[in-house]
Amino acid sequence: MSGDSEKIRKGVAAHRQRLREAGRTFVNTDLPVELVARLDQIKEARGVSSRAPIIEEALRFYIEAKQGT
Repeated sequence: MSGDSEKIRKGVAAHRQRLREAGRTFVNTDLPVELVARLDQIKEARGVSSRAPIIEEALRFYIEAKQGT
């Protein structure tokens, strides 16, 4: 493994460890293109730099709505 690749790998591992220590975890999933396009429209309208806070909020709303049933 080259020096740059090793440095990147260690940086990613350290970042994920900091997230775990903060009570967070990385999630990766496939989504339909049209859903991601809508998500990006919301992201732009809100002026946020990533999709993560919008996905987190939507998931919280979904779970809270389903807990009522």
